[in-house]
Amino acid sequence: MALAREKLPVNESAARREELKNFLRNRRARLSPVDFGFKDGTRRRTPGLRRDEVAQLANIGTTTYTFLEQGRDIHVSTDILEKLAEVLRLNEQEKRHLFRLAAGELPPENPPSEHPAPALEEFLKNLGTCPAIILNNRFDIIATNEAGAIIFGHRPTSGSIEENSMWRMFNNPTRKSFYENWDDCAKAYVSYFRWNYGKYIGDQRLAEFVQALEESSEEFRQIWDDYEVFDASKLETPLHINHPKLGRITGHYVLLAPFGYPNFTVCALTPDPSTDTAEKIERFLKENRP
Repeated sequence: MALAREKLPVNESAARREELKNFLRNRRARLSPVDFGFKDGTRRRTPGLRRDEVAQLANIGTTTYTFLEQGRDIHVSTDILEKLAEVLRLNEQEKRHLFRLAAGELPPENPPSEHPAPALEEFLKNLGTCPAIILNNRFDIIATNEAGAIIFGHRPTSGSIEENSMWRMFNNPTRKSFYENWDDCAKAYVSYFRWNYGKYIGDQRLAEFVQALEESSEEFRQIWDDYEVFDASKLETPLHINHPKLGRITGHYVLLAPFGYPNFTVCALTPDPSTDTAEKIERFLKENRP
């Protein structure tokens, strides 16, 4: 169990700069100086490129980059961010994450909704053998269809942290045997959570939830500290589930962002057509309906 961390009120601007600082440091440390024509000598005190080398490659002032990485309250142009994204070899999602943190974005006109429209819930019901849930930005389960409740054991979250999908992933011991490739699932889940975190970094409840996760799970904290930002290619990795009643089922996740609900994600598992997963789910649903 990790040591408890002091709870502090969230200042959105400061939190954004802190996230940017750590993200830039993490990505800079991953780069090999040799790949950029620099000597990788013993005088280097830390892994990766130095700040002045990143600035040189991006053709910007060393002071500008240093202040940016130190979390100073400075404004930089989109041209500078484009150059940094190229030098740091960021993928498209990481690049958008960088821009969001460094340049900010307009807040939503209305507070994020906590309740889906009836049409969204009806949409879930009509997905049939595709288990599906709706998550908010804290990964609380807002709604689920019949298949989602059966396959994942999820019910709409009543407010208890133990019912949160991310909390269950790291604090419910049955999830490691439930997901055959738990390590891959956990990393992908956290990296998508990081992507959402960047959009709502000033949310006090979200910050407190991340703190609680860090304190409750060493595995979560290690993955979180890798600063991986979701890459859509991760969805190509099959999800293998060892279901206690259906046996082994396989599928791929599809993530949908419903228009008008920026803090919602529809997460659906599409059965692998090369397996009997869909038939298993359909048969189970028929046998267990009243």
